[in-house]
Amino acid sequence: MTKTFDQLWAETFRYAAECSPFYRELFRGQKAVPALANVPLLDKPTLSERNLDFLCVPRERVVEIVTTSGTTGNPLLWMLTEADVKRLAVNEQISFGCAGLTANDTVVVAVAMDRCFMAGQAYWLGLREIGCGIVRTGATSPLLVLEMIQRVQPTAIVGVPSFLRIVAEKAREAGLDLRKTSVRKLICIGEPIRDAAFRLNHSGATLEAAWGAKVYSTYGVTELANSLCECEVGQGGHLHDQQLHLEILDDAGQPVADGEVGEVVATTFGVEAMPVIRYRTGDCAALYRGKCACGRTTPRLGPIIGRKNQKLKFKGTSLYPATLAAVLEQSAAVEAFVIIARKENELSDAVEVLVHGAVPVAQLREAFQARAKIAPQIRHATREEIEALQMPPQARKRRTFVDLRHEKVGGGGL
Repeated sequence: MTKTFDQLWAETFRYAAECSPFYRELFRGQKAVPALANVPLLDKPTLSERNLDFLCVPRERVVEIVTTSGTTGNPLLWMLTEADVKRLAVNEQISFGCAGLTANDTVVVAVAMDRCFMAGQAYWLGLREIGCGIVRTGATSPLLVLEMIQRVQPTAIVGVPSFLRIVAEKAREAGLDLRKTSVRKLICIGEPIRDAAFRLNHSGATLEAAWGAKVYSTYGVTELANSLCECEVGQGGHLHDQQLHLEILDDAGQPVADGEVGEVVATTFGVEAMPVIRYRTGDCAALYRGKCACGRTTPRLGPIIGRKNQKLKFKGTSLYPATLAAVLEQSAAVEAFVIIARKENELSDAVEVLVHGAVPVAQLREAFQARAKIAPQIRHATREEIEALQMPPQARKRRTFVDLRHEKVGGGGL
């Protein structure tokens, strides 16, 4: 039975106030259900510091333990009950349904299912709910993905855009035209494939051209055990409002209008082990509540344009690293890159761009000026140097932005 927001919020409040040590302390003495907007925001440092105080069930009821990626700090332990695993499966079933997947599809899951990673498990669960045929190749061998494409003839692949581009390059080297294979859909996770206006960015357009397949963007957060996937219209990820409530807030913590960018703040519904209320994800995007052209009426989350704590101050201009990355991705001569930020003074950051490829520095500087209105320091580097910065030891996600603004001299990145 579909519940109203008020019912879902009341259930979440009462459950968290009774069962979570953190929320029991926060809501002590509060009998009536407060307006959600009056509940204090929850940030990542607090969640990290009080990690296990968010657990609402005895440890013997925990059936899955995963960790966050750790891209903005120490990885959190995140626990799920059997009911939470089922909720996760239903969420992904709905998400993949938005992308049009059915039991007639065979899907390659080119995402890690090890290293305490939730995403791969979530996608596998959702595809099982739909009844798809599943090929779990993981993301370590592009050649294995190509082999399975030829032997199994899958109709869709779930993977990170940068890995799917590597697969496409290996296919080109092997003389395999991916446009003539059975793959018709690429479900892209972890990296943006659209800009703020919903246009395909360079990565998304490159994938569609190389694969001859339609790309779909998804957005997910481990702490929410939830993801939002685009439909065929490509105008944002559809929210599953029986599982999740989203707010978009400005720097002062106030809601912004529909279509305006702010920080994504989330409240989970129906979570047993570790519910969160008004959790600041740190991601910046816009929310759209109008009816989608696909006919769905659920709110849609627009493309993530950056992380709140990654916003750069550079010579009087504020911008996100994604703006610089978009310029680099549009240059065919740039084979690899990484953006490095350091603290220069209280009013400005120092920004350096390392690139690999036969691209003139003057040409890149001109492109930055045209698109971002700034000209960061640019230096040519070896692919090995850039690779080491993109994938440091123990990293689970490739990064193109290294933030050294809060590190001591000689310290490492995030």
